[in-house]
Amino acid sequence: MPVVRRVPESDFDRYRRLIEYAFNPEDGPGLDDQLPDRIADRYGLYENDRLLATGALYELNVRLRGTRTTIGGIAAVSSPPEHRRSGNVKRLLAGLLSESRDRGFGLAALWPFEHAFYRQFGWAIADRYTTYELPPEQLAAAGTTARGTYERVGPDDWERLERAQRAHGEGTTLSMERSEQWWRDRTFGDDPPWAYAWRDGSDLRGYVTYAFESAGGNDVLRAEDFSAADRDARDHLLGLLGTHDSQVARVELTLAEEAALLDRVTDPDAVSCSIHAGPMIRVTDPALALESCPYPDGITARVVFEVTDPMGDDRLPDSDDVHSRIELSVEGGAGTCEPTQADPDATVDAGTLAQLLVGYRPVADVRGRGLDCEGETAATLEALWPKEDVQLREFF
Repeated sequence: MPVVRRVPESDFDRYRRLIEYAFNPEDGPGLDDQLPDRIADRYGLYENDRLLATGALYELNVRLRGTRTTIGGIAAVSSPPEHRRSGNVKRLLAGLLSESRDRGFGLAALWPFEHAFYRQFGWAIADRYTTYELPPEQLAAAGTTARGTYERVGPDDWERLERAQRAHGEGTTLSMERSEQWWRDRTFGDDPPWAYAWRDGSDLRGYVTYAFESAGGNDVLRAEDFSAADRDARDHLLGLLGTHDSQVARVELTLAEEAALLDRVTDPDAVSCSIHAGPMIRVTDPALALESCPYPDGITARVVFEVTDPMGDDRLPDSDDVHSRIELSVEGGAGTCEPTQADPDATVDAGTLAQLLVGYRPVADVRGRGLDCEGETAATLEALWPKEDVQLREFF
């Protein structure tokens, strides 16, 4: 029977070839001589010595309703064509969820190549983001360069940049703490982007990283990472991007879900503003997820959940949906869970439960569409899980 296990160093080359085929087939079968470092741990689905599928697991330190916790980040999921359509990806995902549980991660996130594909395995949208496409002169009008200092920055400035990045994520859920390795390997990497920060005096208040490329005969500036500690920093970073009107015809800027920039430009008709589904999330284990979530002080509650999971039993990856029945008890801002045979107060699926825990969707939005419960229970859940501003911005 195929098993999921860590990929040994001796198999890194084969692992990488499978990933390159899945995500960069246009580059051809050749590989660089040097194996790139990876922050995540490499996993494979093996049948004896055959590598049937690949995956990777990150440990992501994120904010969850005002506290810090660690969740799993699943990436590099691939299978070669000769091993597809055989349930191997499901087996691989089941193994990564099991590993996440073993490490104490109640939630697991991923960036999907296709949302519908991962929805069948229990993942649900975690947040949305806005992409703007506009002429740089519109950013110049919306922003300012009136004061402060712009500074070229790079990976050696990671601690200062991280402070600005955390200030940007203050008050949001799923905003990440980036390690030095993340900054060096992921944010800047082997092909580093241009990066400028804005500071007021000695205090670095925001930064933007970006790259130039040609698209349809026009030069484009594509902003990759935009963090501003406050509105003043945001306006000055927009102003910086607006100074590129002599170099590019268009700027592409991705921000958390919003449309506020439309009200700041002089010509909204010159701006394309589109909202997209972002990363996805699901619980790895209902009890672990419920107990890792902080709750509002002053609320005492007991709710029996029946949680459905399309992944089935991870020891039997071909099994049908499984149902877990647990009682959540909340007191003093903390929750504890126990298995129970009592009648459920609420039935919820693994993805919807994760959306409620992180606050992406309110109870009223999912009731009857992933959550089934009566009005009294719905009111209790609304008090336990108020809506949050969710921003998991980092791609992995």
